[in-house]
Amino acid sequence: MAKRILGLLNLYSSPNLGPLTEHRTLGSTSFLGRFAIMDFALSNFTNSGIDEFSILVKDNFRSVSKHVGSLKTWVNNTKIARQNILLNEKGIAKKEYNTDLNNILENEWLLYESNPDLIVVQPAHIITTMDLRPVIDFHLSSGADVTVVYKKISDADKAFNYSNTLEVDKSGRVTKVSKNTGENKKVNVSLETYVISRALLTKLIHARGESRELSLKRTVVKLARSKTTKVFAYEYKGYARCIDSFKHFCEYSFELLNYKNATVLFDNDWTAYTVSHNTPPTTYGIHSSVKNCYIANGAFVDGHVENSIISRSAKIGKGAVVKNSIVLANTVIGENAHVENAVLDKLVKVRDGAELLGHKEDLLYISQGKIIK
Repeated sequence: MAKRILGLLNLYSSPNLGPLTEHRTLGSTSFLGRFAIMDFALSNFTNSGIDEFSILVKDNFRSVSKHVGSLKTWVNNTKIARQNILLNEKGIAKKEYNTDLNNILENEWLLYESNPDLIVVQPAHIITTMDLRPVIDFHLSSGADVTVVYKKISDADKAFNYSNTLEVDKSGRVTKVSKNTGENKKVNVSLETYVISRALLTKLIHARGESRELSLKRTVVKLARSKTTKVFAYEYKGYARCIDSFKHFCEYSFELLNYKNATVLFDNDWTAYTVSHNTPPTTYGIHSSVKNCYIANGAFVDGHVENSIISRSAKIGKGAVVKNSIVLANTVIGENAHVENAVLDKLVKVRDGAELLGHKEDLLYISQGKIIK
């Protein structure tokens, strides 16, 4: 990979998951107790040797800044690395222009200072373990103006609900882009990962009129329909999950409690990096009983926890029962409380003896800081 590469993590394309993402971006939302969802895309940059990357933030800047800190967690080469969090300040005042393309335009200095040959764009809400180096090699060898990464799936009626599907000819060129309607189970679904030259991206961000209001995702659709722009597709065959709903957030979290599923995402040769909070190891009290769970460092457990995900610094009291639930950071579940089929946001307090019972197919959500008596 001899070319100079700039990575962009695009938070603009992240779906809204209702109350869960009301005060945070989806990218900074907790996942499996100790990660944020965006950690996996950032780790893809790092593991692929891309030390220059920036995060395009649409809103809820505080939650992104609070999670990533100095961004040094994802740096291999501290001498040449460059990381930034980019805002579109004009777009905040005029929301219709708060697009990812305008964000890049408002921060065009980055393109001059980094001077990249190619830009690689990844979304946060599609979790992959993607080695970007062969994607870049394909882009260069194919002579493409834009390369779109896709995956062949057989459950498009249930997954990637708001994604685009691609039709690809024998040469690898994209001939058609459509919205996933769910009518066909087997499709080529776009993973919203793009490789594009600096020259073409510069042209797009300086376009006038309607194109200035378009997202990069919609612009790629227009380019694919153009006879003058070569949009090619690269097939990715690894792990991919699209968190496009609260239901999928829960489903894809719980499926990783299965060891076989977890080993696909957590490969020894592909590290998932996250910010360390220097918290102590998990503490298990003498009354604790734990079965098939993710329990993060800093948590204290003295009750029965089963098929659940317990985040950093959460506390489960003596005699409490927690089943099929996700408990976010610093939440306290009191003694003899019963929590089942629920998602408890940060700083929730469940008083001693209280009950929270949701449905297995429709988990109960408890908002941040709420007190349950």
